Amino acid sequence: MAALNSSRRNFLKGAATSASALAIGSSFFKSSSLAAQSAVDSNRKQISVDHEWGTLKEVVVGFTNIRVPSEIPRSSKNYLPQSSIDFIERNKGQWLIDCDPELNQQSIDQMKTIINILEDRGVIVHQVEQLSPAEVEYLEIESDAVMQTFPRDPILVIGNKVIETSMLEPYRRKERFAIRRTIEDRLLNSGSYPVSMPQADPYRGKSADDYGPGPYLEGGEVMLIGKDIYVGQTGNASNLAGIRWLSDYLGQDYQVHQVPLSRRFLHLDCVLALPRPGVAIVCQEAFTQGLPKFLNGWKLINVSADDAEKKMGCNGLVLSKDTILIGDNLPSLKKDLENEGLEVVTKPIDALTWQGGGFRCWHHPLVRLG
Repeated sequence: MAALNSSRRNFLKGAATSASALAIGSSFFKSSSLAAQSAVDSNRKQISVDHEWGTLKEVVVGFTNIRVPSEIPRSSKNYLPQSSIDFIERNKGQWLIDCDPELNQQSIDQMKTIINILEDRGVIVHQVEQLSPAEVEYLEIESDAVMQTFPRDPILVIGNKVIETSMLEPYRRKERFAIRRTIEDRLLNSGSYPVSMPQADPYRGKSADDYGPGPYLEGGEVMLIGKDIYVGQTGNASNLAGIRWLSDYLGQDYQVHQVPLSRRFLHLDCVLALPRPGVAIVCQEAFTQGLPKFLNGWKLINVSADDAEKKMGCNGLVLSKDTILIGDNLPSLKKDLENEGLEVVTKPIDALTWQGGGFRCWHHPLVRLG
């Protein structure tokens, strides 16, 4: 879990030759980058996220638009509960609104409930726009799946930097287009510096889930603690090339730390949450080489591997240093957090968690203060 130092901030030759450059090609990035060179518009708050905790002020959230894959990715079987795998097998290739309209509506309703909570607390909410038909078809030859539930992963906000990440699964690489459209106007004159990671090279692997060397980096793997950035490595998402790209891009002001994890989980945020300094929700079984050293001396609230996997017990939505939103099926966790002086808001989210994510996956902060 040592930080990547400057002597290691170069890619292995042949691993991902394009990964050392920023891919800035769309009008979104050109216009935003030009705007960032001028003073921040007085009517536009600067994009700013430096920690996992603090008061949430502005956020991008998911949208219910799901097509079940005709062929379930092999890596998904590492971390999805068996009930989710069984559901996918029964409904291969179908849109959720057609194969299970009740579940589809439940997902919409649960999202609306959470949005209402955020807006009641003064949070500005940007719900992701729907993918266009052309965007749906992007990389469809690799996978026909569609999901817009979890904008945490296709983007990454660090400080005032907005990064489009490079997703491992081809069907998830299309999600960035809708997120880009959703926040394009917001980023203009905001002082932000949006960039896009190099996308994975076209590659024909020896197995169905071999997508080549990447680079791969997914937002759910990344946790912010000021200038220290922790990135999980489960083998199901981000890889070393992606972590090195992030370290290279952020430069000497940041330290990027690798966190090896069990393949039973998709991302770091499936096994760790930081509601405030000194208190952590953690599934200790997931950390194959021990917990990150910064957690020494912290109050650790442990969540079982089953609750982390099936109920997303470590995947909450931090509203402030004093308040967190978690699932309503975690009464023991609620009690433990309240014993630490936190206000705990509970709401159902099971219409989302079967897809492999929870509250943190469903939102990505644009502004978090404190």
